[in-house]
Amino acid sequence: MRLIKGFVNILTWIVYACIACYLLIAAPMLAGYHPVVVLSGSMEPTYHVGSIIYYKEADFADINVGDAITFQAGEDGMVTHRVVEKSELSQNFVTKGDANISEDPSPVDYDEVIGKVWKVSIPYAGYFVSYSKNIAVIAVMAGIIILGIALDMIFPDKKKEEKTEA
Repeated sequence: MRLIKGFVNILTWIVYACIACYLLIAAPMLAGYHPVVVLSGSMEPTYHVGSIIYYKEADFADINVGDAITFQAGEDGMVTHRVVEKSELSQNFVTKGDANISEDPSPVDYDEVIGKVWKVSIPYAGYFVSYSKNIAVIAVMAGIIILGIALDMIFPDKKKEEKTEA
């Protein structure tokens, strides 16, 4: 039984480490930054596929040529590309992916801009987050924690009991 309890204990610590990673990835949200997973290579090598980048709402005046912005593309899509031209008169931007040869076909109006991208990205963390959204993964992690707690209650450590009695 000690072997099983030890194995479950190791798995429980791995789950706790995963939870700590989720919290670290989400921490910038406290400062108003929103995480998004990079799904395509259009911004390589600046932002790699599978990375997490963060964007924050920005005024038109705070977005300049050279900044990366995240904007609405269609009803449900988001795109992150770099501003290559800014038009004060029409309040829009010409954008281009760093890996793309040409500029995007249509200018992006300011009201389509979701936010300006923070210079920080976390490579490969998007894979970790995407995988963890799977309901089966969440259920297994919860099951491991519950199993660990149950085993501790049913089979308490003798060393802990001796310390509390002394």
